[in-house]
Amino acid sequence: MAIALLGGTFDPVHCGHIEIGTQLADYLDVEHVRLMPCGIPAHREPPTANPQQRLEMLGLAIAKRTKLTIERCEIAHTKPSYSIDTLRQIRADIGPVTRLFMCLGMDALEHLHHWHEWRQLLDYCHILVVSRPGTEYPVALPLKAWIKDHQSDRSVTDELRPSGCLYFCKLSLIDISSTQIRQHLKQHRSIEHLTPDAVIDYIHRHNIYE
Repeated sequence: MAIALLGGTFDPVHCGHIEIGTQLADYLDVEHVRLMPCGIPAHREPPTANPQQRLEMLGLAIAKRTKLTIERCEIAHTKPSYSIDTLRQIRADIGPVTRLFMCLGMDALEHLHHWHEWRQLLDYCHILVVSRPGTEYPVALPLKAWIKDHQSDRSVTDELRPSGCLYFCKLSLIDISSTQIRQHLKQHRSIEHLTPDAVIDYIHRHNIYE
């Protein structure tokens, strides 16, 4: 048994999030991937949509996706969300032996050494890094050394330990971003095919990004 987390602000959720989550479920051979919306990001501007709106959009987006579910442990936080605190909470909930994977894009990995207690993340989980368009392998020296020490050359599905390893994978990703969607909406441009129709209808009904 294994649990996989895919975090983000989901401001708004888009087709790229849905596709990568679905592919990760197959790649990791897990029952589903937990999409985990952040409450208050620690390293970026606060989301435009409020927590309830982002949860509702996420629910609409994955309504027919059996391989995706929502992890709500961060969304209600009133202080900045730190991944290390989230992992500690989830590890306490699931116990010491269940495999836990935190899935990141390569762009997030590039800044991992700026995260709170980043060296302790692997005490609670494995990290799976997914390549994204336009991103490169990290060059910061402390991070490069840490990656070298923890990167595994085993197949991720053969990993029996609950935590401690870093993996890289390449998936067929859709080059869409939430920033792109928000910009399109401000410019009164169509966002058809960028996010599910139910999410588009929700955005327009609530005038979230206009």
